[in-house]
Amino acid sequence: MSSDNHGRIRIEVDQHLGRVIIDHTVKHNALTFDMWQSLPGLLDELENHDGIRVILFEGAGDRAFAAGSDISQFGEKRDSEKNVRLYNATVERAMHRIGAVRKPTIAFINGYCFGGGVAIALHCDMRYGLEQAQFCIPAGKVGVGYHELWLHRLTQLVGPANAKEIMFTARRYSATEACAMGLINRIQSREDTIALAHTIAGLAPLTHRASKLAIETSASPETRDWQACKDAIFDCFRSGDYIEGREAFTAKRAPVFHGK
Repeated sequence: MSSDNHGRIRIEVDQHLGRVIIDHTVKHNALTFDMWQSLPGLLDELENHDGIRVILFEGAGDRAFAAGSDISQFGEKRDSEKNVRLYNATVERAMHRIGAVRKPTIAFINGYCFGGGVAIALHCDMRYGLEQAQFCIPAGKVGVGYHELWLHRLTQLVGPANAKEIMFTARRYSATEACAMGLINRIQSREDTIALAHTIAGLAPLTHRASKLAIETSASPETRDWQACKDAIFDCFRSGDYIEGREAFTAKRAPVFHGK
């Protein structure tokens, strides 16, 4: 069974970087039900890997990040209310798992980023793309509802007016337009994005965890525990990394952090 015909999500490890590769190139990396279902377990594996400090999402090949869900399965997988609920719950679990990752996450968009592909990118901490990247949420063309929490994330990034235009028109946006409205952080090469990921991985993991928790808590529509943010901050000051950071600064050398 080839991944090109049936699709899969695979993971690779590059030093402190964990790569999540959406691999269904024959359909522009559209995600099948099985691909959505496999994603939480793969992220568990990467998050529980002590050596991995940053997780990068990218699409296989050179044409697409992810073209959303595989619509050809909708007749089978979304043909009844029961199946719709099962399919939607599976996708929601996958998205929630991306958003719940405690390590920094990056989406690198090299081409088409449509529908559920945009949602994956929205659930990452940072988004970068090539000049040829294209963005679209075609829900209005298919007659499906886009999840309310995904739209909350979209609105946080681009503002209500842009979010409404994206949803109401279902049109494609260029990387330049996406960058101008805040949908992506910057237009840059894959090499620069990988270099950025390694730079982040070389900094203090506990600081990243505390920062991410506090930022997510301040921006989340859900009620979260501010005490957990305070605890994460104090974990930094109790750590060996804090001692290493101070000593390295005094000695004017690069610190070597261990996340402890």
